[in-house]
Amino acid sequence: MNENIARVLVEWQENWTPELIERDFDPSLIPEKPRKVITFAGCRRTGKTYLMFQLINKLSEKIPRDDIFYINFEDERLEKKTETLTELIPTIEELFGKKERLYLFLDEVQNVPGWDSWVRRIHDSKEDVRLFLSGSSSKLSSREIPTSLRGRALTFEVFPLSFSEFLRFKNFEVPERAEFSGRKSELLNLLREYLIYGGFPEVVLAEDRRIKGMIIRDYFNTIIALDVVERYKVRNPEELRAFIRLLLNSEYFSLSRAERTMRSLGYSVSKATLANYLRYLNECYFAFPVEVFSPKVKLRIQHPKKIYFVDTAFLAFLSVKFSDDIGRLMENAVFIELLRRGKDVNYALGENWEADFVLPEEETLIQVSYDVSSPETMERELKALKKAKRTFRWKNARLITWDVEKRIDGIEVIPLWRFLLDYRDGRSL
Repeated sequence: MNENIARVLVEWQENWTPELIERDFDPSLIPEKPRKVITFAGCRRTGKTYLMFQLINKLSEKIPRDDIFYINFEDERLEKKTETLTELIPTIEELFGKKERLYLFLDEVQNVPGWDSWVRRIHDSKEDVRLFLSGSSSKLSSREIPTSLRGRALTFEVFPLSFSEFLRFKNFEVPERAEFSGRKSELLNLLREYLIYGGFPEVVLAEDRRIKGMIIRDYFNTIIALDVVERYKVRNPEELRAFIRLLLNSEYFSLSRAERTMRSLGYSVSKATLANYLRYLNECYFAFPVEVFSPKVKLRIQHPKKIYFVDTAFLAFLSVKFSDDIGRLMENAVFIELLRRGKDVNYALGENWEADFVLPEEETLIQVSYDVSSPETMERELKALKKAKRTFRWKNARLITWDVEKRIDGIEVIPLWRFLLDYRDGRSL
């Protein structure tokens, strides 16, 4: 028996799950048949562990508690080696007896070498075992899950709180006709708070705004130190941080321009290294590069990419250029919401126009603008969408604003709060 595993298992059964506020997740999306390995992938501190606890609580309504086990592989008592996984089920059976059905929730399992081979072996050979995995790496996502698990896994990507979840955490119930309600100003104030401080659950629940800022900076440092520098063995952490500062203050990104800027700052760095840095940041769900929409692969590669971040708080607190730019925070929030809804997202460029977001599968264009109070601004944003509609021959276009709602020339103008609240889906959080 592995005594360290035994201590962790007994501690789990004695303490069980903590109190939690539920996320927007529908357990019925997890099928009994076909039997799948369920994976939760997302940035560190977005709530993957508590989502597991939420699912455990639901399971325990119909399954004995001692058939369900949660193990966090960031626990320092557990050695990060394949033998720890190999000894897990035998230790459970020795301590608690052999189970007719066993539910294993393995948190940050990607920290263990050979985890994917073990998962495949257990999934293929033990039909009485259901596996639920989480990790702060896209190695668990449907895009990059190891070949050995393809066809065997179903992935749910976990993002910081959506605006509807944020309001639940704030104990605010949206009025039925919010646009006419006396509580609308409170809703808009909460939306502004959501954009500035973001949706990390711990940050949302912190009451002191100074504490919120401290937590956000601590998250940033932890993500970079553990999920990038340590995981990918980055040899020059200061160079990486300079690159991240560059990303946080850039709306567009190209390797050539980034290389020139980094060299002007005294860093002798190659484009290949910068490309690796960006890949690392994407794989840990911190930063997301968005390509221009074009049927020509060469153009998609050559054009600058737009960069968004997993949470608006990183822009608000760590960017010099965009910290007070509500429009930029709105655009980032819309992007993350589109990812949460499982959309493929691009941007579009034309002659004297740009569309912030292009959704090719739905033939939809989206523009984001904070202040359209002046006729000139409204006309400029609508003109860009009209040109994009003509270029792509698409019918669907939206202009997302702070608080304007109308329909103009076939373009739907809607406030950000309505866009964020009008959609419900349990597949992506």
